[in-house]
Amino acid sequence: MVIDTSAALSFLFQESSADWVLQQIDLHRGRLLMSTVNLAETMILLRSRLLEGVEGLEASLLSSGIDFVSPTIEQARIAAVARLKYPLNLGDCFAYALSLIENCPLLTLDEDFRRCDRPLLMPAKKRGRS
Repeated sequence: MVIDTSAALSFLFQESSADWVLQQIDLHRGRLLMSTVNLAETMILLRSRLLEGVEGLEASLLSSGIDFVSPTIEQARIAAVARLKYPLNLGDCFAYALSLIENCPLLTLDEDFRRCDRPLLMPAKKRGRS
């Protein structure tokens, strides 16, 4: 399972969907992936939202059992196509590319992914159901 920035931020900031995200992470433990582009995006957002405690949250993320994957040239090509096809932001494009390359679902809270052709793990309410 590929973890998108939105899902990572949810559990790091203990947002309302954090329990659901952590449940998904527990169900897929041993096969947790995140692009280093999404890692950087997460670290940027942590720093922009917090004045203190960033180091502890980063350490928590880095020791969470997620395998951080550096993008390849093939992933960059896929991300470029996804940017124009769907369109997604840069971080989302790399989460999408990693999901496609690894042939696994994408854990996200970001509605923008609903336009994509990848299997998604989203809370039921995020898919328009109650």
